[in-house]
Amino acid sequence: MNRVCAQKLARLQVIVAERKAWSSQVAQVKRMHGWVLDTEHILDGSWAQPGEVVSNTVVGSRLDAWRQTLASQLTGDLLSEWEQFCLTEFLQTLSNLRPYLVQCYDCKAFPRTNNDMERSIRGRKHAVSSHQWA
Repeated sequence: MNRVCAQKLARLQVIVAERKAWSSQVAQVKRMHGWVLDTEHILDGSWAQPGEVVSNTVVGSRLDAWRQTLASQLTGDLLSEWEQFCLTEFLQTLSNLRPYLVQCYDCKAFPRTNNDMERSIRGRKHAVSSHQWA
């Protein structure tokens, strides 16, 4: 094997070793990201079947059940110390924000997502500016 090949092989081995060392951290981040996505799924109401009512009470009970499910993970030894810390912080934030997160579903005209909110604001701005020039 020539010197260039040996250098490339050594560099590749270093990269593979670094990736291997990061694999558990990447798995932790993916697991924590899943908590956020699952929470978002509850809050966006996309779980509802056609015709099913999405109300403050229903979303609140789903969110509370999800929070309990997450909290139960704190008692086992499946999570790393870092994940336990992050989950504790996430649950505390959800608990603090819970009253505000579930108060919009009984108001049909209230935008549910950031995109819907931006469209609503843009529409109002356009209506105001059109009215000024009319």
